[in-house]
This record gives sequence, C-alpha cells and structure tokens, in this order.
Amino acid sequence: MIRLALVGKGGSGKSVIAGTVARLLARDRQRVLALDIDTLPGLAFSIGLGRIPDAGMPEELGQRREGQGWVLREDISAEALVDRYALDGPDGIRFLQLGKLPGHVRPGSTVAFRHVVDSFHAPGWSIVGDLAAGTRQGFAGWAGFASLVAIVAEPTEAAFLSMRRLAGLAETMPAIRIGIVLNKIRGEVGIRTKLADLGIPVWAEIPYDESVAVAEREGVAPIDVAPECQAMALIAGLTTRLCGLAREEVVV
Repeated sequence: MIRLALVGKGGSGKSVIAGTVARLLARDRQRVLALDIDTLPGLAFSIGLGRIPDAGMPEELGQRREGQGWVLREDISAEALVDRYALDGPDGIRFLQLGKLPGHVRPGSTVAFRHVVDSFHAPGWSIVGDLAAGTRQGFAGWAGFASLVAIVAEPTEAAFLSMRRLAGLAETMPAIRIGIVLNKIRGEVGIRTKLADLGIPVWAEIPYDESVAVAEREGVAPIDVAPECQAMALIAGLTTRLCGLAREEVVV
C-alpha cells in the first residue's frame, strides 16, 4: 500500500502519471483512493472517468464559526466522507475531488475535502493525490497524507527551478521520501548533472509518447487506449518501484 502525492510544474504530466499509477494499483487488487487536489481538470480524464460534475463535496458540510473560521458542521470521519461522496471509477478506484475553478472551490466543501486529506487512515488503502501545478499546495500541507512525493518534471531549465523549490518539501515534511520523475523526454537529458546536485533520486525517466498526447487531447485515459505504449510500460515500472519503497517503510 502506498500514499503518494504528485507535484510539479504545469504541463508536466502529473495527472497522467497519477491516474495510471492509481489504475495499476487497483488492478493489483489494492483498494485505491484517488484524490484530485488540483483545481483544474486533469485526473478524472486520466483515470478514465471523463467529464464529471466539478462541484466537489456539498458546501453544507462546513460552516463558519466565530474565532475558528471554516470547520466541519458535524463530527464526521474522513472514512465516512469517502464512503458517501467518492465516485466509483474504473478498476474499483474511489475518486474524490476538491472542486474546479472558476466558482466550484468553496470553503464548506474545501474544509470537508481537507479533512479527508488529513485524516483518512482506513487500513489497507493506497492513496494517490494529484496536487495543483506549482509549489503552493505542497507547502500549504496538501501533501501531508503522503509518505512518498514524486516531483514530475520535463527535463528543462524552467522545470529544474521548480524541482529545486519543491525539493524543500523534505525540510517541511521530514518523514517523506521524495523522488523525481522525468517525463516527456525527447532525446538526451542534459539536466542530469544538475539533478545530481539536488541529492534527490530519479525514480523514473519517461519519454515523450505521442499516443499519450493523443489520449490527453481526446480526454481519455492512456491506459485504456494505449496500454502497450512505452510510456505506460515505464509508469508500470515506476509503480512497482513505489510499492517497493512503501514496503521498505513498513519494514523500517
């Protein structure tokens, strides 16, 4: 069982990797909760749910209290929220989303979603969370559920600056293990020397794959329409590695 957060620069392919990892875990007979923490569309398509309502959980779950700000209206467990409001996805995945901009990221539903992020500890479940692009969510605690954080990035100078910033999560979350997933590689990766200086392991290197790009344009899950492509094979290898890292944590 793994608890994985994916972070990175916009356009890096986080959602495709998150959705594919979630599907592969579920096919391995794991119970999987996929958390769409990004306020822009992505994970639902990559998992294979397609276009779904983007309202998140009901606004009435939260209320504003004097001196406390927004809190849950009633004492309810994160597990109960998932049971009531998560959608059923392909391969048995349960899917829960924060809500989408513009207009559907509301304080009442957000406080309920954050309760799930912080408190869902049902035994035997893997969690895969797709965070919003950039660094803000990661440093605001939205990856707090995770024991593994994958920084997904294209091998560019701009992406390297984002990776260097996100590497700081190791200081704010000392219990996590962080790795880099280089994605959409075209040719030689000249940034490897700089990555070595970061001191963060590279968990996977995934080439640009036109079949994945086509799936993204069409709003379908690459694992459904191009299961034999090279990118899917390498994400499968990444998933195996992540499961190995999670097992090491249990042993320790």
